[in-house]
Order: sequence, then C-alpha cells, then structure tokens
Amino acid sequence: MCPRNCYDSCPMLAYTSHGRIDHISGDNLTPGAYRQLCSKSNQILSTVYHKDRLLYPMIQHGRGTGNWQRISWDTAIEIIARKILDLKERFGSTLPLCLNKYSGNFSLLRNACEGMFNSLGPTTQTIGTPCFSSGLDAQKLDFGGNITSQTQTLVNAKLIVLWGVNPAWTAIHTMPALYAARECGAKIVVIDPVRTETANKADYYIQLRPGSDTALALLLLCRLHKRHALVTESDKITGLAEFLKGLSKIDQSKLLAAVDQSEEAIDFLTGLIAAHHPMHIWAGFGLQRHLQGGLAIRLIDALSMLTGNIGIAGGGVNFADRDAFQLPRFIEQRRNDTRFVNINQFSHTLQTLTDPPVRLLWIACRDLLTQDVGLQELHALWPNLELIVTADKFLTTTAQMSDIVLPVTTEFEDLDIYTGYFQQWLGINERAIPPQGETKSDLEIARLLTRRLNELSPGTSTFPAHLTDEEFLDRELPESLCQTIGIKNWRQLRKGAIKVRKNPVAWEGQHFATSDGKFHCCPIPAKLAEFLPSEETPFYFITPHAQQNINGQIHARRKELPEYPIVYLHPEPAKRLGLSESCQVILWNQHGQLTGTVRFDKTLPPDVILSYQGSSKHGTVNALNGGRVSDLGSLSTGAPGVALYDVLVNIRKK
Repeated sequence: MCPRNCYDSCPMLAYTSHGRIDHISGDNLTPGAYRQLCSKSNQILSTVYHKDRLLYPMIQHGRGTGNWQRISWDTAIEIIARKILDLKERFGSTLPLCLNKYSGNFSLLRNACEGMFNSLGPTTQTIGTPCFSSGLDAQKLDFGGNITSQTQTLVNAKLIVLWGVNPAWTAIHTMPALYAARECGAKIVVIDPVRTETANKADYYIQLRPGSDTALALLLLCRLHKRHALVTESDKITGLAEFLKGLSKIDQSKLLAAVDQSEEAIDFLTGLIAAHHPMHIWAGFGLQRHLQGGLAIRLIDALSMLTGNIGIAGGGVNFADRDAFQLPRFIEQRRNDTRFVNINQFSHTLQTLTDPPVRLLWIACRDLLTQDVGLQELHALWPNLELIVTADKFLTTTAQMSDIVLPVTTEFEDLDIYTGYFQQWLGINERAIPPQGETKSDLEIARLLTRRLNELSPGTSTFPAHLTDEEFLDRELPESLCQTIGIKNWRQLRKGAIKVRKNPVAWEGQHFATSDGKFHCCPIPAKLAEFLPSEETPFYFITPHAQQNINGQIHARRKELPEYPIVYLHPEPAKRLGLSESCQVILWNQHGQLTGTVRFDKTLPPDVILSYQGSSKHGTVNALNGGRVSDLGSLSTGAPGVALYDVLVNIRKK
C-alpha cells in the first residue's frame, strides 16, 4: 500500500530480484485495485535508491553549518538518551521533550514515535492537522461521523459537483468512475477558483472568488428555497424550521457580490441542482482551509440533505472517511497528561510554554521549516532548543537545521499496515528488500532508545520494546476486530488489500450517527467572514497541491525543480506592475517574503497569484502564511484547522 497522505491509497506490487526492486506497479491481483499507479510512483521508487538518501546517522557541528559527521547508531542513541535524562533531571519533568510528527508516512507502526514519547511520561506533542480538521468537524456535527460513499456508486448520479477538488491530479483513480457516470448521463460541474485539469474535463465550470464557498453554498440554498426545491418537513432533520427561516432573511445581493458571479451563472447552477437527482458532491480539502471552512462544509451538507441527496446511491457529500475502520492504536501508548500543542499554532504556542519550556524537539514524517505556518516565529525560537533530532529519508530544510539526523526506512523495507481515509482500503506492506545502508524504521528507533534509556536509568521508558513487528500487529488487529471486516487475521492481507467498508452508500436510509439519529442543520450565520484584497495586499495567494508530489515530498526530483517557486498571475496586472514573463519577483506581506519567478496564466482572475506547494529547491509558500485558525476542528482532531488559503500578498520586481 502507498502510505502517503493521498485520497487513493493505492495497493502496490513490488517486483524484486537479487534483493533489489526492479519496478513497482498497481496491484492487479487484488479485485477492485488499480492496475496503474499515479505519476508520483516514479518518485516513490526513486526515493529508495536515490544518491542523496540518508543511509547513516549523522551529527552536525554547528546547527545549519553543513558540517556533518557520520556517527554510529550507538553514538546517536547515546547522545539523545543522555539529553532526555539530563532535561528530566534539570526540570523535574519530561514536558521539555517535544514530538512534532505528521503525514510523511501514515502507516500504523510509524506511530511508534508517539508510543516512545508517551512511555517517558507527560511530554509535549503536536495535535490536530493542517489538512482537513474543519471539514471533519463539520460532517461529524451534521451526520455524526465521517464516512464516504464508494466511488463505484457515482454511476447512479445524474449530477456530480466537484467542489474545490482536482482529482485529475490528486486522485486519478476516481476519474474512471467519473467518466463512467458521464457515459450514463451525469453532468459534471467543477467549482474552483483555479481552472484545474479537472475543470477542463468537466461539462461546466464555475470560477468563484477564493474563500467564497460559504457564500455560494448559502446562495444556492436561498435560491433553491425560493424555488420550493428544498424539503420543508422531515423527521430526519433537526433544526430544519430554524434553518429555513434563516434562509428567508438573507440578503442575497450581498452573497452574489461575495462570490463574484453573474445572476445567470447562479440561476443556471441552481437549475442544474433542482433538475438532476441524485446529485453527488465531492467537497475537497481546499475549500475548508478558510476562516469559515467548517461552515462551508456544513452548508454543502445541508444543500445535499435538503435536496434529498443523502443516503442514496449516486448522492451524498464525500469529504473524508475516518470511521470506516478504527484501530486500537496500542502502539501509541496514549496517556491523558500529554501537553498538546496545536500543530497549526506550533511556533506561536512554543513561545508561550515556559513551565517548563521545550528544550528537545524530535521531528518525524514532516519538513517543519517548510510546511509550518508562522515561520518567522519558528526561526526565532530555534536557538532556544538544546537538541533537535530529525528522522527522515533526505536532508530536508528542517534536517539541515537539526543537530542529529536519523535515517529511516521506506515502505518497501519493513512490515506495516495502512488504511486510507477516502478509498477505504486496508492493506499490508511486506518487506520487499532489506533496509538500505543503516536505515531503521521508527519502531526500531523507538526500541533502541527505550533499551538505552532503561540501561542508563531503569524504568525510564515503558515502551514494549520486546515486541516484534508481528506482535505489535497482533495487538492492533486482534482476530475479533479482523472478523468484523471479513478476515480471520491480519496475515490474510498478504493475499491482497481489502475494502473495509462493506456498505457502498454512506448514511443509507438516512440513518445517522448523531445523538438523536437525525441530520443536524447548522445555524445560519449572522455575518460571513470577509477576507478581501486591500491596497497594501491586493492579491489572493493560492497554493494548491502540485501534480508530481505530495506537499514537500520533493527530494527525489529536487534537481528537476527551479531554484525558486513559479508564481502564476494574469498578464493584465503583470503588465500594470511592469512584470515580464520569467522575471524574478518578491511576494510579501506582514508575515514574510518570498522570491519567485513569474509565469503568465490567462485563466487566473486578475486578483489571484498561484504557486504550487513543494515545487522549488528554495523558498516555501508558507513564509507568507501567519496561520490564522479556522472555525472548526477541535472535535475531531483536538485542535482547530488552519486557514491556509486565506493569504493576501503584494508583488514587485526583484
């Protein structure tokens, strides 16, 4: 299974000879799996044998100097263990130890990082997600949980609305289902500020103003209500009367101005929704990365529910599936006295932690110094950290500013289990080849550190280092749990991945998981959040996913990338500002600045600048992001989401 942070969660086959992988492919032996992999598959394999891959532990003499020295695992573990014990003694606490980990690899046993930290006592750890917190909360409030309909049900749809999602780039294995639905008569609408590859393939495209998804959903509900196209009575809905009453009081002219669309466009989209049933909406992660992103998803849920499109084949609102299969996560050794820090407010919060302060930072599965927001604050607090350890496959921006780097294995080099958050696959990663060099899994690193700590100070760590990988999986997937998904034990997954959700239709029959078993309408907001360009920052800055990589996982193709990010803008404002194609520019706002290279794109609105994530050797788009929190997220992930796309900038020639 591909364990990356991706919709598709592709089952894979690795073909080996003489201890080396020759090539990889989609798993054509598993029914329903994909025969082809996406364009990122070349990078997946190249990371294994790339000449720049980290193969040995290293220590840096002078943080950021590049003066690296290869050291043994014993030396690396000794330095870390003694620093942990030193901080514990000095502060009388393990809270100065901090773990910052996220989505570089979502496999189960990678959570040994959390288990190792939790075994030491109360520590400081990040919580939440920069990805989809607000949307998760929205659907949990509306439906009581987070589940999706399987993509094969799309063939029953008559209208498919792809709202803020670009599957032609980010989820290619759903495209055949979309084409099949179209062949059966479905119309496909894309709603997105950017004219994406998916938009080019759609029947209709609505280019709305960035961040106006909430206004558009509300406006569509108002227009449908006026057409008497919404349900007015239902024993399956809580708060319906209040919701409809709120719709009748809304000034639609303000909503129309907010979305920057013509009356004709809105009436046309309203007519499509009223005339086509079932309607399926796929709500992307990007549209909830705004200040009122959670509200946007809740209104989209209401749009579907009140038009009778929930719980039927071809209907529904697909966002993310977190409830398809719940693992006990024994390996994490969870405790209730962890000092949690919102991952989206990491730098800001770390500055406020003084009793005791954080002094050791362990980074895994992410490139903190490119992927975080509030980077100015983060760089300012970096010198206060006494030891920074990064576990990674490459010398990332963050690794370059660390004291010790620990080389980790890929998914081809150790045993693990992975379950997706959209396509509902559960599969096993078997060891295809031996670990390259001296690389080790996160689990093996946890074992090494646990053993040395307990040698130096018995009882320091309670992590079950004596368990093998197989024994950990026995605890995570006991036979009683396996039987609920139709297998005897996890070892059967060696025959191929399985779909863990047996019912293909989400909320079939409109049976919901809320406290009263009903759909919950959200309150109609008294006012929508306004986020508009100004004289100082006249451009929206949009930073979507690139086609060839996931977030900052670019190191296998780093040499192919430009020195600085490509920034796309319409030629009209470029001409006004004296900017020419390929010229160097500076983007700036109150949070920082970014060097870029101009490319013209006539499909962009004149007040939008676009740059794809992780698409350059130097510079990070998050240098311009202050990390404003969104409206929801704490219920599902422990912390609010982040308004990654609520960023305004200015631009000038360098």
